[in-house]
Amino acid sequence: MEFRDAIDKDAMDLSGLAERAAEASGRDGFVCDLPAPGVDWRAQEQGLEACAMALRRHWLGVAHRPADATLKSPRAGQIAHVASGSGVRFGYERDIDASLLEQRHDYLPVPAGWTADVVLFRSGQAALACLIHFAAARWGKAGPLSVAHAGTYFETASLLASWPQRMVRQVDGSPIADIVIAEPVWCDGQFGCEKRRPRARHALFLDITMSGPTHDLAPYLDDCPLVIAYSSGLKLDQAGLELANVGIVRVLSRDDATEPGTALRQLRGLTGAGLTLDELSALSAPWFMDRHYGGQYTAAVFANNRALAESIGADSAVFGAHCHPSLANPLADAPFCALTLNAPSPERYRALEATVARECARRRLLATKGGSFGFRGHRFELIEPEEGPAFLRVAMGWRDGWSRQGLCELFAELARTDMSAAGASST
Repeated sequence: MEFRDAIDKDAMDLSGLAERAAEASGRDGFVCDLPAPGVDWRAQEQGLEACAMALRRHWLGVAHRPADATLKSPRAGQIAHVASGSGVRFGYERDIDASLLEQRHDYLPVPAGWTADVVLFRSGQAALACLIHFAAARWGKAGPLSVAHAGTYFETASLLASWPQRMVRQVDGSPIADIVIAEPVWCDGQFGCEKRRPRARHALFLDITMSGPTHDLAPYLDDCPLVIAYSSGLKLDQAGLELANVGIVRVLSRDDATEPGTALRQLRGLTGAGLTLDELSALSAPWFMDRHYGGQYTAAVFANNRALAESIGADSAVFGAHCHPSLANPLADAPFCALTLNAPSPERYRALEATVARECARRRLLATKGGSFGFRGHRFELIEPEEGPAFLRVAMGWRDGWSRQGLCELFAELARTDMSAAGASST
């Protein structure tokens, strides 16, 4: 794609989001101050970043007004109108009804022979905590609930470890468990596709945060009669604008999905794991939980990270072979690349991060040093966990064009020659 085409695509997308925001809220002012046409591509991308942040600020300014005017336990009969115009009535905020979002029906296709429900939480981890609580209460009364974690996400492991073993017992390596928590794509410094998954006796919990909102759930439906996919909806569901933290739980059941859905809503209220009025209003943005838009957005993020992985390759003299799952499985995707060094040391990793920052500045590439993924622009960050290998996470964003191509060229060069080695030796 020509750089001008990429700039125009981003501008049209932001203008479309602004129009949808204005229509949903019934308020004027959602006008993107787009950069004037030019050939300074970095400046053009900076202008688009500024436009996106202005759109975010304007929407959140409208979204926060209902909570500013509403008590946490409002008077009887009071109705708060969120940014999209929908009315919400509640007695206590911690038990607020999120159905105006949960009923965006096209978000979760329902396979033939199955029923479905969607439940929202304050975060992906809050969702998983309530799922484990739900499972322990339902199937753990006769003895400890056996749980297998077929994945590597450290917060999942920490959450499981926090439960007493008399209630929740991890059985990793077993061919069967009461509950299986699986990750279709996992990363522990290098990427891999789903580890060998035990059979779930009662329910399969599927973490699809990295796999994206339109990840196909059909291949998992033969495992057991209850499949629950959960994710952090902050990453790939909000057009890269990070409007609010949210955990999205999709319940698929051969029986009645509303029954476990109702139980999860009760737990959500009891534990205070639900959305606040502020968050509910912010997430009433019309592009949130829009399956069509979310699928297009995620596909662009995946394509850009796949392009970066291809520029690095699986046989680099500098980087490890598994920086992205597509290098081992052509059908696999992920929203970032994880670069490990073949000759690792803390000094070399820090020199690598410094080299990337220096080269981005020298080449006038727009890439931000920071964590997470799923943004409109590109990010990089050195990850140095307490346990496990360090790695450089490069999270290519949604935007195509100048910086996307420049980053691919930069890492192709780094993959052939360790430009950070000199910096490491001089530190």
